[in-house]
Amino acid sequence: MLSAAAALFRVRGYSGIGIAELLKKSGAPRGSLYFHFPGGKEQIGAEVINGFAVRTAARFRELDESGVELGKFIEIVFKTTAKESNACDFHGSCPIAAIAAGFGAEDELLAEAIRNCFAAWEEAIADAARKRGMSEKNAAVFASAFLASMEGAFVLSKAQRSTAPHVNASRAMQALASALLN
Repeated sequence: MLSAAAALFRVRGYSGIGIAELLKKSGAPRGSLYFHFPGGKEQIGAEVINGFAVRTAARFRELDESGVELGKFIEIVFKTTAKESNACDFHGSCPIAAIAAGFGAEDELLAEAIRNCFAAWEEAIADAARKRGMSEKNAAVFASAFLASMEGAFVLSKAQRSTAPHVNASRAMQALASALLN
């Protein structure tokens, strides 16, 4: 159910998906949805976010622990995001950004999950920058800009049907990293 939800959210966002479509895509009976997810679609969205957040933060940490230089760290991340955009023929984006763009103010569970996700990613990125010589303050700025560039590259890539936004974001982040390290 969660993998079907993640795939649908990636392509059409949170508000673009209904329970009936989710059930059809997952092949799950309606009764099992509310048994396993009594909070309905909002709980499913939050669990998709939480799972994706943990996996992606772990990928950032693994890359950090590999000891690559910061420029290589940036390059690897944006090559990966470009491949992800290309793999779905530019029809999808990061499921977190897709969900974040489409939930309402009343969806507090989603808002909290998204905040926690982005905070975990920023923390992992800032840690990598600090380990490579960036000050605490600059690492926080870098991590926020990195995340905004990464998510923005997904959105632009989908609109332009091109990996160019990922390449451009990588170049911009490398320039920013260079400036913040000095």
